[in-house]
Amino acid sequence: MKWEVIVSKNGENTLLLNGIQIYSQYRPGEGATKFIQSEYDCNAGSYLLIGLGLGHHLKALLEYVNGKEIIVYYFSESELQLFKKYNVTNWWEKKNVHLVNKINSSALDNDLQIILPNVWLKAIGQEHPLFSILEVIKIQQISYNRNKVLLRENFNKNIMLNDFTIQTKKQTKIACLVAAGPSLNETVYWLKKLQKDIDIYVVSAALKTLLAHDVYPKAAVISDAKDITVQHFEKTGFTGQLYYLSTANHQSVLYHKGTRYILYQKGYELAEQQAKIVPLIETGGSVGTVTFSLLERLGYEKIVLFGQDLGFYGQHTHANFSTSKKVVTNESSVREEQANDGSIIYTRPMFQVFKHWYDQKMTKTKVKVYNTAIKGAKIKNVPLIDEQQFQHLVNGDNL
Repeated sequence: MKWEVIVSKNGENTLLLNGIQIYSQYRPGEGATKFIQSEYDCNAGSYLLIGLGLGHHLKALLEYVNGKEIIVYYFSESELQLFKKYNVTNWWEKKNVHLVNKINSSALDNDLQIILPNVWLKAIGQEHPLFSILEVIKIQQISYNRNKVLLRENFNKNIMLNDFTIQTKKQTKIACLVAAGPSLNETVYWLKKLQKDIDIYVVSAALKTLLAHDVYPKAAVISDAKDITVQHFEKTGFTGQLYYLSTANHQSVLYHKGTRYILYQKGYELAEQQAKIVPLIETGGSVGTVTFSLLERLGYEKIVLFGQDLGFYGQHTHANFSTSKKVVTNESSVREEQANDGSIIYTRPMFQVFKHWYDQKMTKTKVKVYNTAIKGAKIKNVPLIDEQQFQHLVNGDNL
């Protein structure tokens, strides 16, 4: 990393990292304050600021937090030394300020706001090991800010439906979590043969893929706030159970004529207030991870993943008949990932974040989890099984 301190037009020090301007070249302090003003959530319990730099963002944030904890992540030791060199008055040495070069995942609770100036992504570059995770955090923040009004509208309408909530109990069958990854094209036939002996939960984008092969799931799951999920159900005649996040698209919920269950998610304040004693669901960022959390909450002891590829080995990112995008063009965001068979496949930043969620989840869950995607991304502690082994599992045999 190449750090360079220069003097801005108004006489304040400003910073370049790898040739990228971190602060305004005209009024760096004022620019940092405006950014913090636009990002700051007064309801958060603590704050994680990504990027220390010369401290302009930290100084601005301190004016707002009223003693709440601030964790500031710096990328390198040279960055920390640079910060101290140009901040000799030690104004930042307060009990609620912690400068760190490593982040303990246990500290990242739902009450913490991550503040990430987008310029740091440009400056550190795609080769930095944190780039993909930080990129997705920023994408999700932008998406949430863009859709927060829609989320609230869906929530307010959905809770008025008075639909069922979930109950935890011991399940006797194996649960199959079906996502829309390309491996489903081959493994859908396993489901067709054994569908009477298993409980199939499908993310709504893969519903039409199953129905096209005469596979009839027990339930479908939706989490998206936008109207696109209506297309997942149109002309399907599906009347199985529907599980939906409290903020999921209200029109899609209304479209379904079967039994409906509302899911209240962790990390969304309105849902947590409404839920009270109802089990909360971890979202993980995707409908697939929502479905896994749901199955865990429902009391299944064994879960088999179908189409949860989190990557792709050709140009097709999703299974045939699914309602998601299926063809990749030359995208700069495409990355490489190790597959279950040891080969190299392609993935995207969002897929990588979902995989990270699974990797973390698999170290804590008591559920036995198996994967069927040969060319899917390798998830920690989740063994790959073939069709014969799947048959053994359904028969009650131990692998």
